[in-house]
This record gives sequence, C-alpha cells and structure tokens, in this order.
Amino acid sequence: MGNVKRWPVLAGVGVVVAAATWWIVDEMPAVDDAVAREALPPIDEHLRAKLWAGTLAATGFPDVRWVCTQKVIETRPDGERVKIGLVASCDEVTKEGGGLVVGSGFRRQPMVYLVERTPSGYRVLDRKLAEDGAGYSPSVKAMFSWIGARRVIHGASPDDPKTVSAAAFGLPDDTPVRARS
Repeated sequence: MGNVKRWPVLAGVGVVVAAATWWIVDEMPAVDDAVAREALPPIDEHLRAKLWAGTLAATGFPDVRWVCTQKVIETRPDGERVKIGLVASCDEVTKEGGGLVVGSGFRRQPMVYLVERTPSGYRVLDRKLAEDGAGYSPSVKAMFSWIGARRVIHGASPDDPKTVSAAAFGLPDDTPVRARS
C-alpha cells in the first residue's frame, strides 16, 4: 500500500521537472546566424555613427575611425522585426607612422538593437543600452532573456577591437597597435 501512495508524488515531481525543463529550454537564447550575419553590418555602422567624438578626434588626429567588435548573445523575433541582443567593444583608432594609435573606447557594453528587414537588407530602428552603475544588472535583466542576461552579467565578451583595427585601415594583421601616450 505504501508504494501506491508514492506514485502520485513521483508523478508530481515528474511534471514539475518536465515543466522546469520546458521553461528553461524555452528561455534559452538562440542566435539565428543568418539574421545576425545580415544585420550586423548595419548595426556596426549605426554603432560607429552614434559614438561620441573621442580623445583622438578632439586633439586633431587625421582619419580617426571607430573600430568595433560585437558578440551576439541572442536574436529574438518581435513580430516583423528582430531584437538582437549583443555585447560590443569599440576603440577610437588612427594611423600614425607605421602603426596604429588607440584613443578612447569602451568594453563589454550590452545593447539590444531592434531591426527590420527591408528589400535592401536589415535597417536599424532602435537601440537600447544597459545603464551604468547600480542600474546595470536590472537593465540587462530587462533587456535580455533570463539566460541571455546571465551570459552578459557573467562575462560574455566580444573580441578586442585591436584584433581588427589593422583590417579597418587596410593594413596587414601584424601592424603594431599602441595606446595613445
């Protein structure tokens, strides 16, 4: 008779485990590689266009460019649009002598872009940035899925922009890159 009473408990535990598994899998951030690949060029262009005038530009260096790298955390359909959650790092870079000089920049900035498909590709509609300071964690949790937010908060990071700076100027990969002194 004792075994008969255990079956409802075991069945209940099974239902809870199945529901929790479904919920976690449903919340898993997915990256649609095709969407990300097609949407990143306009996102990168938007990101570089919306940055401030950095220290190199303010001191009169010629041909200053923002060089950015992004790590896509998730892509989430939003009706006819797509929300692309990512972490970006950017450097302000210019050529000097036979190398590159890095000025101001930032690392690991979480942001969510809202994009829509047009006949010519994706177009940026909006961008939200995570807040600084005490608002950082709550804003990341509001912007990303549960697991996407955990990835961001626990250190998801794009490549260092220095790794692509030379290519942005059409220079060889072994071009020296130094911080502005």
